[in-house]
Amino acid sequence: MPADPGQQSLDAETIRHLHRGLRALPRPQLESLTRAFRKRFQVPEEAVTIADRINQKCHHDWIEAFLVQQ
Repeated sequence: MPADPGQQSLDAETIRHLHRGLRALPRPQLESLTRAFRKRFQVPEEAVTIADRINQKCHHDWIEAFLVQQ
């Protein structure tokens, strides 16, 4: 059975690019994305940030889709 392509790890440059883009968002949009990401990927409330959780292709694709919908 082939591995799920969504589970593919992101390379460091892609992660840095995503982080730069997220930091540039207006605060309300960033907060909305953070809440939705936590819910979608079951990030516990204790986690101070979602930044270290963004490490797979499925996270990248979800963020891209979320931003397109905004």
